Amino acid sequence: MSKEHAQKTMKVISPLIRIGGIVLLLVAAGMFVVTMYRFGTGAGGIRALKGLNKNVGTLAEIIGITTGVLWLLRHIWLQMKKRKIPFVEWAQQLYLLIRTHHIFLGIITLCLGFAHGLYFFIFQTDEKLTMYTGIATFLALVVLALLGWNHHAKKKTKKNLVTKKQHMIMAIIFGVLFLIHLNV
Repeated sequence: MSKEHAQKTMKVISPLIRIGGIVLLLVAAGMFVVTMYRFGTGAGGIRALKGLNKNVGTLAEIIGITTGVLWLLRHIWLQMKKRKIPFVEWAQQLYLLIRTHHIFLGIITLCLGFAHGLYFFIFQTDEKLTMYTGIATFLALVVLALLGWNHHAKKKTKKNLVTKKQHMIMAIIFGVLFLIHLNV
């Protein structure tokens, strides 16, 4: 498998990520509007919305994990390169693809997480612990996004290492809270 073949494959996947991301942002916006409409009319939550919101949460989970794998994937790629393991080009191209879309995927995760959490915050009050871990996880995601934004804004300065470290530490805190939320 050549590097050119890996590059061509990733160039096909890249627009699909953009298109899928835009669709998911529209889904998140739609879920927000429907949730606010149900809340505003006093109609309350319905089962179809609950299932759909769980699926939106699952999508946020998958995209968030994909975004968070960036650091790990870079280390895997470097180890494969040192050891001259086959498919090193694929690992490199996958790393570059995720790095290119890291901010976009983070925004999608934030929007989907918000749409997911808003519904359950408004309509589901029976599972208090799940709600509290969800709120903590979402707040950690917001802080993570703000730190990422700050890191991106200082990309060309000497403070870049400090902001990168802060972003990575917050990513670990978010990951722990996320795992707790999933298992409650």
